[in-house]
Amino acid sequence: MSDVELKIAPFKPGMELKVTGIPKPNGARFSINVGHSRENIALHFNPRFDYLGEHGVIVLDSRKDGRWQNPVIEKDFPFQ
Repeated sequence: MSDVELKIAPFKPGMELKVTGIPKPNGARFSINVGHSRENIALHFNPRFDYLGEHGVIVLDSRKDGRWQNPVIEKDFPFQ
């Protein structure tokens, strides 16, 4: 899996971020992170097609000072 990093400054409340793409065939997951650094992520968006026993869920989380916070598992999975 390769990382793509896009830096947009400044990103203010009320602004929209639209991401389009096509996941690789038979990919297990992908993630989109919005934040200041790898240690401080305001939004971690992680659809999991088939990853570590999780099938068809989206994990939402944030990261503060290098520590993941409280993940939310969404089972309404709109991806194929």
